[in-house]
Amino acid sequence: MSEIKECFGYKRMWFALKGVEVDQVLSCCPSLKYAGEITWEEGLRQIRENWQSKAMLSGPYDGWIFIMGICLWDVSEVEEIVNTMSCMGNYAEEVCFFASHRVSDSYAFAKMEKGSMVRLYSCGDGELFGCVGERSAAEKELCLKLPECEEDLFGDEFSILEEEDVLDLSEKWAMRPEELIGREEARTVLLNWK
Repeated sequence: MSEIKECFGYKRMWFALKGVEVDQVLSCCPSLKYAGEITWEEGLRQIRENWQSKAMLSGPYDGWIFIMGICLWDVSEVEEIVNTMSCMGNYAEEVCFFASHRVSDSYAFAKMEKGSMVRLYSCGDGELFGCVGERSAAEKELCLKLPECEEDLFGDEFSILEEEDVLDLSEKWAMRPEELIGREEARTVLLNWK
């Protein structure tokens, strides 16, 4: 195996799953179909070039497995994201979802523990798509006070969610993607989306 030289995070969506095996993940999400074993570098190339139809599954790294891509749902598709997290939650101890796309100004994060949604927040293009659960300890630590209804989206007393906030939350809840750079790559699988 070779060393990871490039990572994901910006302008991507990804799931982080704890306490689960790669093969279990392959069996729990019908939208993702096994397309073959691949290297990390080739996987990232495939999901960039075939962004509408390819995703990548890799891990574990410190107990976390990642599913990443651009195609994995729009942040407005909150019900689909929750349903997928629930399916994964049947196998994984924790399931986190992160999305960051500064061009469309769309961001999301969600955390499920033992099959129960703890927190979900999704917004984009001046709309609030989903807000579930209490403001997390990580959000408080990062001084994020996000609006919980659309009327408050542009209120001065609320934070504006940005891509660095999503990455900072990923570090608090799971792993920041950049932490993978320099590590020896684990098993990596290319996935066909839907």
